[in-house]
Amino acid sequence: MLELLEERFRGAFACPTCRGGLTGAGQDSHCARCGRTYSGSAGYVDFAPEIRMKPGLGPFYMQDPLHVTRYEPATRDAFLDIMGENWARELTPSVEDDYLRAGLESAEGLVLDLACGSGRWTRTLMRQLGGGRVVGLDLSVAMIDLVRAALPELCVVRGTALRLPFADGSLGAVNCSNALQLLPDPREVLREVGRCLGPGGVFTAFTFRRSDRPAYRYFQRRHEDTFSVRAFPVADLVTWLAAAGLELVDLRTPAGMVLFTARRGAGSRPD
Repeated sequence: MLELLEERFRGAFACPTCRGGLTGAGQDSHCARCGRTYSGSAGYVDFAPEIRMKPGLGPFYMQDPLHVTRYEPATRDAFLDIMGENWARELTPSVEDDYLRAGLESAEGLVLDLACGSGRWTRTLMRQLGGGRVVGLDLSVAMIDLVRAALPELCVVRGTALRLPFADGSLGAVNCSNALQLLPDPREVLREVGRCLGPGGVFTAFTFRRSDRPAYRYFQRRHEDTFSVRAFPVADLVTWLAAAGLELVDLRTPAGMVLFTARRGAGSRPD
């Protein structure tokens, strides 16, 4: 894996602790600036060895080896129905893929699938852009094992969205599909995305918007409490994107969900 980091993505990866450059030592990755070593003994580099997913039923499902294989074929539709009011199937896998392909059509350079999970959207990215340009990152070991088995040619690393293991301005695009609602401190996650994107870099995402219907908001809130997820006011997402140096270029709200594309301006930086 270190050979992949050094040859295919030379200079893009950086120490998530101090953002120093990395060098290889056997299977491990070493930061000369702060002295940290990140192990690659599991077959992928672990950039967050001390971090575990937050407690709650949702995070548990995302790291339970028995459940992760069932999420896409069984659980996902039910989650979208309740959390995103998707009873009429306004959002389908083909709609998601079409939106992702259109948003990243002009993307250049290295592309990160943030919280890649089992690889549902990673496959679309690899078909669209070529596997040699795509990196997957997730915090769940069970998900990483699953995506590595399904996409053995993919470069995948373990890390936290709050401290991405990439140098400033090193990414051409980032995708975060059906994950922002599960991540801690989503505003800081967007700031990290803005930091890592180069000028003109593209960010695509799909998450859930807070229902403005009191009765339905009650059921959505129960789902949030049970699964440790959240739905967002669209205005909050727009504000956080601007604070991250990202300009919103497209936003759609099928049912109770939100799909958006943003771009890093030439001179913009996170606040």
